Amino acid sequence: MSTLSRLSQSTVEAPISFLMREALARPELISLAAGFVDQASLPLAETLRAADELLASSARGRAALQYSTTMGDGAVREILLNRLLEADGLPSGSRSIEQVIMTAGSNELLYQLGLVLLDREDIVLCAAPSYFVFLGALRGMGAHAFGLPVDASGVIPEVLEKVLQKARAEGNSNRIKALYLTTYFDNPSSITTSTERREEIFEIVSRHNHQHHQLYIIEDAAYRDLRYFGKDLPSLLSLDRQHKTVIHTSSFSKSFSPGLRVGWGVLPKDLITALSNHQGNMNFGAPHFSQQIILQVVQAGDFDLHLTKLRLTYQQKLETMTAAANKYLGDLSEVTWLPAEGGLYIWMRLAGINTGTEGPLFSRALEKGVLYVPGCYCYPSAGDPPAHDRLRLSFGVQSLERIAQGMQLLAEAIRETLAQKEPQY
Repeated sequence: MSTLSRLSQSTVEAPISFLMREALARPELISLAAGFVDQASLPLAETLRAADELLASSARGRAALQYSTTMGDGAVREILLNRLLEADGLPSGSRSIEQVIMTAGSNELLYQLGLVLLDREDIVLCAAPSYFVFLGALRGMGAHAFGLPVDASGVIPEVLEKVLQKARAEGNSNRIKALYLTTYFDNPSSITTSTERREEIFEIVSRHNHQHHQLYIIEDAAYRDLRYFGKDLPSLLSLDRQHKTVIHTSSFSKSFSPGLRVGWGVLPKDLITALSNHQGNMNFGAPHFSQQIILQVVQAGDFDLHLTKLRLTYQQKLETMTAAANKYLGDLSEVTWLPAEGGLYIWMRLAGINTGTEGPLFSRALEKGVLYVPGCYCYPSAGDPPAHDRLRLSFGVQSLERIAQGMQLLAEAIRETLAQKEPQY
């Protein structure tokens, strides 16, 4: 009999851990798998200036090195909330600073939300495909992720409506606690939920809420700042005028530095106390020094300058990957990919090819020296069935030359795999 908790027994290794081990064991591999950020563009000078400024005064430096409040530093929360309201075209003061929480990265907030909202056997609806790290966290908690099909505009509202109607008819609606969506440049699909689709989804969820059951929408906006083409869209949070349905989460991991571990969120009013109590028991609040670094770089204008340069860097990388895909794979009818306006990923379909680790392509790609994320990792175990002919490619960490080379090697592996499927004469 195991002495481990049920949570530990149901928690399994994340798929990305296996892929990272492969990359570390073979440094020569061109990893188009890991969603790391560009190493050369990490804000060393900006962070150094901010740290120098903080530590120049002994009083301010010691304050930055001390504990903060459980919900996070008030000045940091205020400036982040005001930036969000401005981006969404909402008036200052339309959200309260009391609704803002700082965490050690947005993943921590997502995990805390699971612990606060979910009991075993509860259900979170999500896109199929969806962020596989969150899927793994739900599995470890004993909750279930239920996948909803998507099109180019996001989750299909009609299916969401049918799922909620069926749950109500069967008396199971109280088990469905949340709908999880990455509304900007989804990981892995790169899809941005359209404005019309956001409105439809919010209307459906609001209509299915009632006095005895609140269904939340968890809006993961971690990639919102990484837009390279097109116009920004107001968040789902902007539709929630009663402040009771949408949980908005964001992070500086992709837009500034993952090493600082600064995430944050805007909560519905009825979750403030629960999240605050939980965070107080877990870690007394997010790292205070990191919050002060972020506050300094935002106030000094260094964050926005860095973001402008970072967007140009990633735009070049995205264009390099798509140009290489067109060059080496554009003539193959079996190979298609979704257009991306931002984020760090390309979602590719290889019709008729099993892209999983047990399939012929994965091992052949490794032999060639290139690594990708099998798409089957990104699907919930229930709902819309997993697609075994998809893969996720990341252009974040590799140089332009390595991206082009990696795509050429991947194309060679794909062509050889397709040739193997064709009848031999």
